[in-house]
Amino acid sequence: MRKLIFAIPAAMLLAAPAISGEQIELTEKQQAELDKRLEGRTAGEAQSCINRNDQREMTVISDDILIFASRRNAKTIYVNKPLGGCRNADRSILSYSRPTSTLCRGDAVQLIDNTTKMSTGSCAFGDFVPYTKDAE
Repeated sequence: MRKLIFAIPAAMLLAAPAISGEQIELTEKQQAELDKRLEGRTAGEAQSCINRNDQREMTVISDDILIFASRRNAKTIYVNKPLGGCRNADRSILSYSRPTSTLCRGDAVQLIDNTTKMSTGSCAFGDFVPYTKDAE
């Protein structure tokens, strides 16, 4: 399987100075999925929290990129780069529980093995970058 190197410019995928220039390896399939999801959208300013109750689904693009889709606003999705990555996220069930109605930077995500249903580790959310569909 051929891998692509995906450089994240500070103003694009995850507009946070601490990660500008960081490289993420994506397979061709992952890159195509990310391109499809971001097509026609413009990045907004990174947010430290989003409304958990407003999220209808979380999609794992890779161990380094998660996408959250909103129930109320189909025009906006949120891209999250887990702090330090989230090893095997694309092959695990990601579970998170919060006593509040928000998901925030630093919140822990539990990784559950798809087969054994046992915990295999955890990772933490990074900032949530909104991508909104451009007006047509």
